Amino acid sequence: MTTQTLPRPAVPWLRIAAFLAVTFAAITAAGAALWFGGGDVQGDAAAPLLMIAMYTPTLGVLVTALATGELRRPGDLLRQTGVLPSRSLPRIAGYTVIGFLLAPFLTLAALGVSSSAGHFAFHDPLPLADLASMLGPQLLIFPLGMVLTFGEEFGWSYLLPKLLPLGLWRALLTSGVIWGVFHAPFTLQGYHYPGLPGGLAVLAFTLASVLLGALLGWLRLAAGSIWPAVVAHAAANLIASALPALLGKPLDTTNAALHASLSGWPGWLVMTAAITALVVTGQFRHLYGYVDASIQHRPLSSRNETVSKSGWQA
Repeated sequence: MTTQTLPRPAVPWLRIAAFLAVTFAAITAAGAALWFGGGDVQGDAAAPLLMIAMYTPTLGVLVTALATGELRRPGDLLRQTGVLPSRSLPRIAGYTVIGFLLAPFLTLAALGVSSSAGHFAFHDPLPLADLASMLGPQLLIFPLGMVLTFGEEFGWSYLLPKLLPLGLWRALLTSGVIWGVFHAPFTLQGYHYPGLPGGLAVLAFTLASVLLGALLGWLRLAAGSIWPAVVAHAAANLIASALPALLGKPLDTTNAALHASLSGWPGWLVMTAAITALVVTGQFRHLYGYVDASIQHRPLSSRNETVSKSGWQA
């Protein structure tokens, strides 16, 4: 067995800055259009603008890739962003199933925590028939949900590999903070946390984004593919978000998202527990071989090669 120590790769800060500049300019423009148009971010009229806004990270990728020449090699770009698989299809399929179940399962656990703390009341008996009837239509529109969440995940799947030379955890933390702040033009207008002041809403959403982003990043890197994260994001938007209203009612309707949802403090607790469980069972440690290959832009190491991570690991 041979040991190869690779030089520490550099973080491509200029490309990251270009991507973030385009993405944040576009999402800010979308938020400004809603603000000056007098729209309600919680209303149905805002939905088309919110859907368009989900593709601002993709716009950031395309503009940056065009400016840097990455778009001249579309196959390489699609492989580095995980659109084209770098690992076996059965492995990707397994992580996709996990991604589909992840947010609904965590939401149920969060509602249990909220109920125990006296902030959420489950219906008695649970409306299992209503749950089944809800899943049918949601599954029918799930492909559309994936089309929308791909718009964001393509951008974050472009960003995350470029941050990996910082170290796995720093990269996940940084990308999670960026994901949370990315929503600020809408969060400041009452999106998701209508009962909170704007600054606290941005802080709450950013914390939720860091935690959920770590789990989506784990899916993305473990599968070597963007698709489990796309599916997990769509499941969070379409299925997990519908569970609280279906299964019970929050006792504080003004701050329901903060006290009885995956993006509130009960969700922060269960997502922290899930991340801890993955760490304890070595699931993040198993990523390092793929992470190293990803930042070096080369195929996965063979079974007979051990790559030293000491050159870049935080």
